[in-house]
Amino acid sequence: METVASVAEGRMVFPRIVHSRAGQKLPREAPAPVGVSDEALAAVRAGMDAVMNEPGGTGYGSRIPDPAMAYAGKTGTAQVRRITAQERATGVITNAQLPWRLRDHALFVAYGPVVAPRYAISVVVEHGGGGAAVAAPIARDILRFAQERDVLGIPTAYPVAALDTGGRRA
Repeated sequence: METVASVAEGRMVFPRIVHSRAGQKLPREAPAPVGVSDEALAAVRAGMDAVMNEPGGTGYGSRIPDPAMAYAGKTGTAQVRRITAQERATGVITNAQLPWRLRDHALFVAYGPVVAPRYAISVVVEHGGGGAAVAAPIARDILRFAQERDVLGIPTAYPVAALDTGGRRA
């Protein structure tokens, strides 16, 4: 899978930077299937849903309780350092006891809402520790913000009037 959006959509989804040029929408090729069976894709989606929305799921503490905004996700942690055999025998040092540069990276990917996916997100917090504790809450806040803007009808792009001549927000 190239992106978590591909899991949500069931076809290969690639982000693009340029959507239109001179007011004209650029053509886009029809996305190809992801290349796995419908059963396998359904199992992955169900697992990601359970991670966030079932008690005991690693991301349950960062769920959005509103069923209309509920999202599916996967927490993760990337180990930065090698744990020696001696350390395994005497006790592994926790992230909190390590210098910052040796702490694990926190990872999280998600799509939402579960019912009709519209957004996909990936969060990496270098040396942040666990994905459930650090990266998932960041994703939750971003997904909630985006979905609340949809409900209120607020456009997601900045209007031209909100930008100064340097391309920065006014």
